[in-house]
Amino acid sequence: MEGLYSFIILVICVGPWVLSKIIDVGEEEMRDTPVYKWYLLGSWALLLPILILVWTMDRSRPYPILPFLLSGIFCFRGYMEWKYIRETRRHQVSILLAAASLCFTGLMILILLLKY
Repeated sequence: MEGLYSFIILVICVGPWVLSKIIDVGEEEMRDTPVYKWYLLGSWALLLPILILVWTMDRSRPYPILPFLLSGIFCFRGYMEWKYIRETRRHQVSILLAAASLCFTGLMILILLLKY
C-alpha cells in the first residue's frame, strides 16, 4: 500500500510539470491577481486536513479519503485559475490532476472492497 501512496505523491509532484509542458499555460500566475491572498488561504485550509490525515494514518491500509481531499484542492485551484486567469489555461492542468486524484480514490475504494 505504501507503494501506491508513493505513486500518488509522485503523480501529484511531477504531474503539474509534465502537464504544463504539454498544455501551453502561458506566463500569468495566480500571484499576479488581486485574489492571491484568498487563493493561498483556501489552499492552506484545504491542505491542513490532508496533513493531519497523513500524520495519523496507517500507511498499510487504503484510505480513499486522502486522494479525494487532494482532488478537492485541485478543484479549488482549478476553479480559481479558471475564474481569474482563464486565458492561461492553467485550470486545465489543475482539473486533470483533480481527475487523476479521483481515479486514485476509485482505485483505493476498489482495493478496499476487494480486500475486505
